[in-house]
Amino acid sequence: MHQAMARQAVWVALVCGGMVAYAPAPAQAAHPSGSSSRELRDEAARAIPFAKLDRNARAKVSQVLSTTTLYRRLPAQMIECDPNLYVFLVEHPDLVVNIWEVLGISEVVVKRLGEQTFSANDKAGTIGRMEFLHCSPDLHLLYAEGSYDGPLFGRSIKGNTVLMLRNRYFRNADGRIYVRCQLDAFMHVENVGVGVLAKTFQPLVGAAADHNFRETAAFLASVSRAAEVNHAGMQRMATRLNGVEAADRERFAALTEQLAVRAALLQTAQNEAQSGGTALPASRGPSLTTRRDEPDALER
Repeated sequence: MHQAMARQAVWVALVCGGMVAYAPAPAQAAHPSGSSSRELRDEAARAIPFAKLDRNARAKVSQVLSTTTLYRRLPAQMIECDPNLYVFLVEHPDLVVNIWEVLGISEVVVKRLGEQTFSANDKAGTIGRMEFLHCSPDLHLLYAEGSYDGPLFGRSIKGNTVLMLRNRYFRNADGRIYVRCQLDAFMHVENVGVGVLAKTFQPLVGAAADHNFRETAAFLASVSRAAEVNHAGMQRMATRLNGVEAADRERFAALTEQLAVRAALLQTAQNEAQSGGTALPASRGPSLTTRRDEPDALER
């Protein structure tokens, strides 16, 4: 029961929040949790690229920030993932959900409505609409709105959300590439009383969102790794993605194929370097920073 409530609470609050997954949270989290501090909230608000938004987008963001019911900075994740594939998957949530559907791990439906807009339905009472307001390799800004009509609260709940995903890319000394992703969520939820918010909604959203973001980041890393070690399997997967546009399916297949080739070249270069000292090949995509510490040593 707790897990079902947690899953629904995340849907109501984040309303198809981009990278946030829809798996139920565990009863107890064994990992660092996120934070809702005022200091982090103010820092995140200052980082929103208002100058790069059009008037309509600025109005949507300002409305949520001025009426925020809940704020959450989810625990930053460092994952090993090809940058080009990572950015593509972030900007194509319908394709990620289609992969989950093919694998039989989720019944959530996400459909593309336009170049930057998507609809979502969790088949448990929550429907929503999401749009990208700004996209760059380093920062994605999303706006989502939707409603929930189910047993969790006993009445219809509406809400809207602004999500800011910040990404940094690092290369370790061994040539492996890592992405550090950090997600800030500003949520405005209507028709939720203060008592319900404090006792039920906020605790469930915090724990479940932290877990789900961690699980989704790990899933993106697993897709990248699978492309390196199981090229044929990933190509077969691409042909089964019937819930996305053909161009996106073809782009996914091309990116995973390119990753398999680069991984093979990197392995060859590493083998040669061990025997003769040749340099590792340079990578393409978002700008990289060389890190010589452990990949899980996150910057504070």
